[in-house]
Amino acid sequence: MSLLQLGGTDGIRDGDVRPFISVAIPTFRRPDLVRRTIESVLQQQYSDWEMVISDDEGPEGSTWGILSEYARNDPRIRIVENRGESGQVENTNNAMLACRGSWIKLLHDDDWLTPGSLETFAETARKHPTAAFMTSTSHLVQDSGTRCRRGGSVTVYSSQQCLADLYLVGKTRVLGIVPSTLLINSDVIRAGCRMRNYKSIRWGVDQLFFVDLACFGDMVAIDDGLIFYDMTSHDNITASKSFSQIDQETLDLKHLTWSLIQDKQGLPGPETVVRALRVARLRGRFRYQSWWATVKDALQILRPSVINAANKALRARTRTPADSPLVRVGHA
Repeated sequence: MSLLQLGGTDGIRDGDVRPFISVAIPTFRRPDLVRRTIESVLQQQYSDWEMVISDDEGPEGSTWGILSEYARNDPRIRIVENRGESGQVENTNNAMLACRGSWIKLLHDDDWLTPGSLETFAETARKHPTAAFMTSTSHLVQDSGTRCRRGGSVTVYSSQQCLADLYLVGKTRVLGIVPSTLLINSDVIRAGCRMRNYKSIRWGVDQLFFVDLACFGDMVAIDDGLIFYDMTSHDNITASKSFSQIDQETLDLKHLTWSLIQDKQGLPGPETVVRALRVARLRGRFRYQSWWATVKDALQILRPSVINAANKALRARTRTPADSPLVRVGHA
């Protein structure tokens, strides 16, 4: 990992001064989009932040010059060249490991902050200083328009409550957690929590990261749109996968999460959860898979265990942690 120090010592924050929030932006060949991301941070009224941008292409790419100009104009901005393995996982880790803040705000280069979001994150973090991580909802930016999501409630999930909810695809599914909605306690990253691959999981590394974060402590959920999540048609670096590969990754992830849950009473097994998810995903799949595959997935609903798993997931989406009988309150 190599830190580019632009503009001499004037371009670097004093190493003894620790900002409250570090905004970590992994980027790769998106010069126009990353401008929008950077500007959304610069326009925040909240000022106790640094920005660390990890460029997976390096100085030879077209983005580097743009980033260099921003770094020269604002001493809070630093550029990190990713000299390790290329790709989303290592580039994201490269950005987070270079951060000096008490909290790390992940932000993908095609997403951007809403006005006032850093202040909201900072206020919530001060109220919950021992939380492992926080997440918010997001405004979904689609080709057909922007779907805004408003709320305002703040809910605390224990480590075990969060793991069980991630397993069932419950309230965390309603929140729509993506990396850009995360604010992570930097102590968790220093303790060794990183993005990683596991078994077959390449497409679902984001979901794997959420599970890993939940193992370190409480999750604080802010039910309010604090970022714009870009779902429009644009270049995407995520590798394409077949539905069978996605289902296998999902099964591997469910088995891992299942092994971390202390109280499994009343929870359906991993295979049953995946069968229920295959039914739930039919609407988005039937046009792109064979007729027989669609029929096979649809028939899963005839299994009583699948109906039971689907009902548990639906109930989990409407419960608060205090209402949930599925898990014990407390840390893993």
